[in-house]
Amino acid sequence: MKGFTVLFGILMLLLLTSASSVVSQEKNSPAQAHYTYDEANQQTVRGWVVETRDFQCPVNNAMGSHITVKSETGNIEVHLAPASFMKQYDIAFTKNQNVSVVGSRITYEGKPALIAKSVTIGRETFNFRDTKGRPLW
Repeated sequence: MKGFTVLFGILMLLLLTSASSVVSQEKNSPAQAHYTYDEANQQTVRGWVVETRDFQCPVNNAMGSHITVKSETGNIEVHLAPASFMKQYDIAFTKNQNVSVVGSRITYEGKPALIAKSVTIGRETFNFRDTKGRPLW
């Protein structure tokens, strides 16, 4: 009986330690942001591309293509579309291209950013979302 009591005590101690670890991780985990296209926050930014890059993006939950646009008010990160969509339609942007971006303003990593609806270069417009802001991919 004494062995059972010791075993029970050890199991309870392990259970309590595990539970406190899970609660601690939940408190320290960053909040998951949900990014949606909001027509009420739609705006147009004009400037030039200072950087292009692909990374795992929380906006579309995929490997996403992004550009950084320098405008009169500073740099802004523009979330375009999944990299697979960009490749499928052979869409690529290069540094120093003059662009006009229509998109919904969000805050990403504490900084202003845009979810692109369309990007225009000269007379060519690349659409990433429909008239309601729904993704075209």
